[in-house]
Amino acid sequence: MLDEARLREVEWGTAAEPHPAERVSGDVALVLRAPKGALVAVFDGLGHGHEAARAARIARDAVRDAAGTDVVALVHRCHRALTRTRGAAVALAYVSTEAGTLTWLGVGNVEGRVVAGDQRGKANASLRLRPGVIGHRLPAIGATTLDIRRGDTIILATDGVARAFGEAVDLSGSPRRIAERILAEHWTVSDDGLVLVMRYLGTDT
Repeated sequence: MLDEARLREVEWGTAAEPHPAERVSGDVALVLRAPKGALVAVFDGLGHGHEAARAARIARDAVRDAAGTDVVALVHRCHRALTRTRGAAVALAYVSTEAGTLTWLGVGNVEGRVVAGDQRGKANASLRLRPGVIGHRLPAIGATTLDIRRGDTIILATDGVARAFGEAVDLSGSPRRIAERILAEHWTVSDDGLVLVMRYLGTDT
């Protein structure tokens, strides 16, 4: 996956840092072109280091290889793939550029926000999280669907990024620049940190 890219109706960027004591990050992002939209995800392997990175990569590959947009089914697929790993937290979001909607789901310590382009950086929706560890303890899950409008920004972050990042987001610059700014200001340094930012460029709903 590229750190920064653009399709006709969405653009995105990422920023990430490994735990200071590690050379690899247990946090992984994924962006896929999907039928009539885009699928975005972050995967946070439990802990940090090589085993965390392995779990995150396995979850990422399970989603990538499925080539689907049903986020509930994709979480179940991740759960099956991770049973022999330390497990992971996962946030998945499907942006329908045809319907102008966002369908998302999170399990474990991950965060998601939608910031409206006309709200001066204040989040107007937060990802509902289910407690659990994909691969070990999968809770009852269900997705939430929201309407989105041109200029809305979707932010997914792992738990190495303080939750306060969503209180006021500077939306200036490219998605990659936004992600870099959030990471620089809110990375706790006690864990791997990753931020994925996607801006919706489609038509108003």
